[in-house]
Amino acid sequence: MTEVKKIVFLGASTAFYEVSEIIHIINLKQKTYEIIAILDDNIEMHGKLMRGVKVEGALTLASNYTDAYFVFGIGSMKTRLIRQEILNKINIDESRFVSIIHPSAVIDRSVNIENGCIIHPGVCIGNNVIIDSFAIIAVNTAIGPYAYIGKFAMITSLVAVLSSVKIGKSVFIGSCSCITENIEIGNGSMIGAGTVVSRNIDKGCFFLGNPGRLISRIELPKDHQ
Repeated sequence: MTEVKKIVFLGASTAFYEVSEIIHIINLKQKTYEIIAILDDNIEMHGKLMRGVKVEGALTLASNYTDAYFVFGIGSMKTRLIRQEILNKINIDESRFVSIIHPSAVIDRSVNIENGCIIHPGVCIGNNVIIDSFAIIAVNTAIGPYAYIGKFAMITSLVAVLSSVKIGKSVFIGSCSCITENIEIGNGSMIGAGTVVSRNIDKGCFFLGNPGRLISRIELPKDHQ
């Protein structure tokens, strides 16, 4: 019998509903996960129920759950650069984070998926792809062969990432974008929705349009240099 992993979900946002639904679908076939608690730093959420699961308190309580696994459900376009900071704050080893993968995802057997990733329905991932820890790949996105998806990267819905693309740490790619072959996108960059990226992008850049053009540039925190 497969061990049922007890899960503590980090983040009381819309992401909880999305990921808990994936877990529900996984469990329909075989009971695999049980969400036992939600943690969030928003005091207004403490004590509330989300799909029958209680928001028990702040993220610092994570260390109390010594026998549980974790799902890292924090992150958005605006907060993508603080995910590393939050992970450092709670001080939980990455090996205790599970990757949640929707059963409808088509993933080549050669793909390497690290801890803490979330892969949504309809995702297609080609051969020899590496997906680093805590990456999020949203609905109906396609990742071509030999691509590398960096740690904390967030790729939203209906994105096409073609072969041999390298996406850096904490990159955000907006929906309906296309990243053409052999492109490198630097750490902390953001690609706006509907953008076609056909040249390399330096770290900390905001690109938008078809063809994509540089809109602005930000200074990255030290852990993204």
